[in-house]
Amino acid sequence: MIRSKNFLNNPDTAEVLINLLNERVFLKTEIDVVYSDLVNWERYNLLSISEESEKGDWKKLNYIEYTWVKIIQELRQYGFTYEEILIYKTEIFKPIKLGELKEASRIDSGNIEQQLGSHALEKLNSISVSSYDENITFGVSFFENIIANAIISGEKWSFHFFKDNPGFYLPFSKEVLRGFSKIKMTAVLMELLSKTFLSVSLSDIISNFLVDGKNSFQERTISILTVNEHKLLKQIRKGYNDIKSIKIRFKNDQIEMIEVTSTKKVKLESRLLEHIKKGDYQNISIDTVDGKIVNFENTQKIKL
Repeated sequence: MIRSKNFLNNPDTAEVLINLLNERVFLKTEIDVVYSDLVNWERYNLLSISEESEKGDWKKLNYIEYTWVKIIQELRQYGFTYEEILIYKTEIFKPIKLGELKEASRIDSGNIEQQLGSHALEKLNSISVSSYDENITFGVSFFENIIANAIISGEKWSFHFFKDNPGFYLPFSKEVLRGFSKIKMTAVLMELLSKTFLSVSLSDIISNFLVDGKNSFQERTISILTVNEHKLLKQIRKGYNDIKSIKIRFKNDQIEMIEVTSTKKVKLESRLLEHIKKGDYQNISIDTVDGKIVNFENTQKIKL
């Protein structure tokens, strides 16, 4: 998790923060998104998951990817199609070009310094007009930059998505409002805000992975589940290929105990003894055919 106070109002930490935001920390099976939805979104290329990861890390999402997944979740609930979301993905994850940064710095250098820090602004200003290619990318996408900026500035940010204008989105905050005012285009902004759009709170999503955020993962398990429901899902995933049945006992409207019955095939009686020695059962029943043991059922009782 990220401690926001380490970065708040300190834009010179932007590079460190962006590196941190790209660390893979969220197991796909444990985030507050239905796993089957994730599988579908990956199949249709809606997710932006880097292939440059260490062995086993493909099972995890970084903070940037998690934030995008939560935005997809909101877009789908609002009725956006896979095709529309794919267009948004392409636009949102476009890398920032050096020429765009130079132009932004010319219009409002104070804003660039606030986002990237004084050191980055000095390096940007030191580049002469004749010695750079404006199409060279900055190595960071617009999406990464906005997330980092939201954490550093502590301002409330949201994304506005316009269904009748595929691919067009408006990141919105006090900073954006100041920017439109700076270039005397407030009327354009007000025209946009008068349209019908979906507003997704970036700040609410970010607060999930901030140690001091109001929705911090450290203060809860999966948001739609209780602690015991989360444990139940883990037991189901643990050996789903062998599970025959699961009984759930409740007390005072809460899960108190689960009984997991698994069926295991046994080719030799000696193998059955090995299972018994493990002591990983509460009740056991044995099936035989022609006097030979073929399988057994093992029922575990797990008190929560």
